[in-house]
Amino acid sequence: MKGFLLFSLAFLFAQPLPSYSWNAVESLLRSPDTLHILNFWSTWCRPCIVELPLLQAAYEKLKDSLPLRIWLVSLDFPPDGALQAAQLLKKHRIRLPALWLDEADPNAWIPRLNPEWDGALPYTQAGLKGPWHKGSFSTQTEVEDFVKRAYGILHHPRR
Repeated sequence: MKGFLLFSLAFLFAQPLPSYSWNAVESLLRSPDTLHILNFWSTWCRPCIVELPLLQAAYEKLKDSLPLRIWLVSLDFPPDGALQAAQLLKKHRIRLPALWLDEADPNAWIPRLNPEWDGALPYTQAGLKGPWHKGSFSTQTEVEDFVKRAYGILHHPRR
């Protein structure tokens, strides 16, 4: 009972995700030695929530063999989006780095990431110019294959 109460209190007092502008997100991805995977999601998107543990598990498996960072980018609505996203990640024990995108107009930043993306969630992309995956991943292996393919394309381009 005591453990449940402590978990409940920690969940209730979760800190909101850090808030980033799109320019700040782009700055995070400037490290050429790291494969940055961006996963755009929301707490109201059931397929997004289902794939979060798959992303976490794939990261745990690949982190020692690839210079990898998987970023969870919450697109939850203000004013409570950053807090709701943090609470959901805590509840599901997702430990990947996460942030809340503080941008009012998706038409201003989506074309800078991928003009072919219509904004539907979930959406995953490797870096700012890498391969992308529209829709949810259904297995951990599918996530791992995407990451490995992205690494091959971005870090070992054909000569």
